[in-house]
Amino acid sequence: MRAARKALAEARGKQKLDVLLGAGPLVRSLPAEELYLALLDIGPDDAADAVALATPEQFRHFVDMAAWPGPDAGPSASEVLRWLRLAREGGGDGPRFRSQLRSLDIELLALVLRREMQVHELGEDQFVEPRDPALAFYTPDRRFLLEFSTDYAGMRQLIDDLYAEDPGTAGRLIEAVRWEVLTELEETARRWRDGRLRDVGVPEFEEALSFYARPAAAKKNNNFFSAPPTTSLTAPQRNLIEAALEKLDGEELQHAEESLVYAANAALVANRVRLDDAEEVRNQLAEARATIALGLELLSGGDADRAARALVETPVRQVFQTAMGEAYRLQTRARKVAAAARLPQAQSATLLEAPLEAAVAALLQARPEFQEQGQRRPRAFGSRAEVARAEALLDEAEAEVALLASLGLAPEALGPKAEEAGLGPAALKGSDAVYALVESQLRGEPFSLRPAAEEPRRRSPGFAARLDGLFQNATPPVHSETASRLREILLR
Repeated sequence: MRAARKALAEARGKQKLDVLLGAGPLVRSLPAEELYLALLDIGPDDAADAVALATPEQFRHFVDMAAWPGPDAGPSASEVLRWLRLAREGGGDGPRFRSQLRSLDIELLALVLRREMQVHELGEDQFVEPRDPALAFYTPDRRFLLEFSTDYAGMRQLIDDLYAEDPGTAGRLIEAVRWEVLTELEETARRWRDGRLRDVGVPEFEEALSFYARPAAAKKNNNFFSAPPTTSLTAPQRNLIEAALEKLDGEELQHAEESLVYAANAALVANRVRLDDAEEVRNQLAEARATIALGLELLSGGDADRAARALVETPVRQVFQTAMGEAYRLQTRARKVAAAARLPQAQSATLLEAPLEAAVAALLQARPEFQEQGQRRPRAFGSRAEVARAEALLDEAEAEVALLASLGLAPEALGPKAEEAGLGPAALKGSDAVYALVESQLRGEPFSLRPAAEEPRRRSPGFAARLDGLFQNATPPVHSETASRLREILLR
């Protein structure tokens, strides 16, 4: 079973379906939350056979996860009907499907009926004419005329399923739907659902947010393992989480795996991820695992044995917060850099060049992230090597700010000049200011940013020599990476 679960974790997309259907009892043996995430990765509409094999408890978890689009929204009737359709398509309407249907809370079913249909009891309203006969349906016992608002086929099938299960119960449910208060139904259904999710390791919102809290500085420093500083420059050779799990067995392994699931669920809840959005769930789970991997590396120095002990002996929230502490430390530096590189009239844009500006912007997010050069979107820090690369980018950003200041091009001096030249804060970069300074000197004119606004730009004779002279005479000395980057931009 351990090997099958590992194969499932390593498979991608529809490969997971082959693993699920090819491993005999695997589907019904998996924790419900693990099976749901596998189905989400496959695409539930392509996994009806696996849905049909699920236990009633697993099936109820699918609906708990997928049918509630947000913390303040009620359940989606269309999602409830969708999962019932998948279960029926994969296994027919036999005993297994009926047990899955019975697993759903009666309040949830009542909500779906209450929202999606209008009930007329024929004993009282003998001569009711449906507004749209195409959306009307007489129940098998001829007690009710039902008018469906949407999804006629799905709603009629649900009514047929309820009557096939127990005609008396179905009739009483439809009768009750006429008088039940919608808000009370939703409150009760939500309470049952939230209680079950807590039982399988899905924290409430406030608890989930605490994973992203800044750790106490003293506590964090005491927990760090004093690994040689040079090792932080090298990315781990293998996934530290998997390496740590391989060192564990029995109850310790079970505890560690449950802790990892709890942390992943906390990330989904804290970031308000729609649990039916497969791509966003995948991205958020990858971010959470990266954060845990960094926390383990910081606590263990990258040693798999120490990482295994950390998984067992350190609360997973503390591991998570340890990593976030490093991200917040970098964020504090980034805020200082951004403030020093921003024109007085700017709200967010800085004078920094690419990729420095993107790296700083990623760190300034509410949840600081690492912007890898050449990548489309930033990601959570996953190793000390990435932390070291971010540190190096911040060093260079600070050096660019210092260089501009040494040349008399500090933001407070450039602000009025930018307005005179008609350049908005987002349009002006440090290289533009240096270009304008060199051109102003070569033309024998007072410094102005107007040369930077000219299109096309034409460098005057002697531009490269004057630029190199400025850099050589700068005080303090120019950071070599900064000089090289600016020189490349200005001379390309």
